[in-house]
Amino acid sequence: MAQPGSVLIIATSDDLHAQAVSRTLESQFDTPCLIWDRSGIPSEDEAIFRVSDINTAFDIWSQGNNIAFHSVRSVWWRRRSPFRLDSSVSEQTSRDFCLRECDAFFRGVMDSVAAPIVNSPSAEMAARKPLQLQLARRAGLPIPKTLMTNSAKEVRAFWDAMEGECIYKPFTSHPSKLAETRILSEEDLEHLDKLRHAPIIVQQKIEKGKDIRVNIFGTEVFAATVKTRIPAAELDWRLDLTAEWEPHTLPDALSERLIRLLRLLGLHYGCIDLRQQPDGAYVFFEVNPSGQFLMVEVDTGQPLTRSLAKLLVMPGGEV
Repeated sequence: MAQPGSVLIIATSDDLHAQAVSRTLESQFDTPCLIWDRSGIPSEDEAIFRVSDINTAFDIWSQGNNIAFHSVRSVWWRRRSPFRLDSSVSEQTSRDFCLRECDAFFRGVMDSVAAPIVNSPSAEMAARKPLQLQLARRAGLPIPKTLMTNSAKEVRAFWDAMEGECIYKPFTSHPSKLAETRILSEEDLEHLDKLRHAPIIVQQKIEKGKDIRVNIFGTEVFAATVKTRIPAAELDWRLDLTAEWEPHTLPDALSERLIRLLRLLGLHYGCIDLRQQPDGAYVFFEVNPSGQFLMVEVDTGQPLTRSLAKLLVMPGGEV
């Protein structure tokens, strides 16, 4: 049961980031915390949203326990779990309808609750790569030349304009494997007819320098640079499981622009990827509204978990 004034973390019970923040809230801020996996909806958990001319209330009944959203201090939307339907709903069209109804209901309710949410599901959904790049430019951040399309002709023209110095990546993660950034080779151009099935992101290749992960919680900014050991990680450091992180100092003006970008996106927390080129210039790549940060904290000692926990317990529950 969520105690009044507690922090609610929406995540699976085995999520390491959720567990770390929960322990920090309880040990360092004396704030009770509950981790709840929303995949119990609709087969096991009951969700009730009431609206009247007096008040609004949203309650979850999970395994006999009540989670009253109107009484929690704040919510950390850590990870979205898929809704789990009972096997008695067997016909696929009916299953698809039920899942859409659950999503419409839950997303609408999360936009309506009074408790501060880090980050709002709607803000996370809106913070897609096209909008990120547009708002990054508005915030004064240098960005790579970018093309997003399902047009083979446009990709070929872009590749020619960049003299073959291009990378490509998908819009979303593949369900069964890491969708890493790759070089767009001349050989790849021979298969562009497949683009009609799904658009891709094509960008100019930014000169290799330092890859930087910036974790921002509210107005607290922590930057770290990654050291990789394998050539394949030159484009995407996630491919090197032995990568190590070191603290990095950002110019104050750049930190302010990154905070402004999160505000424009409606986010309170984000993991931002940058590249610092050999001449010292920084280029913005993307924001992950619910990215991983524990690996950076372990290597650098930066108080990332504490910073997020502090964001969730600010006076008055405001974030």
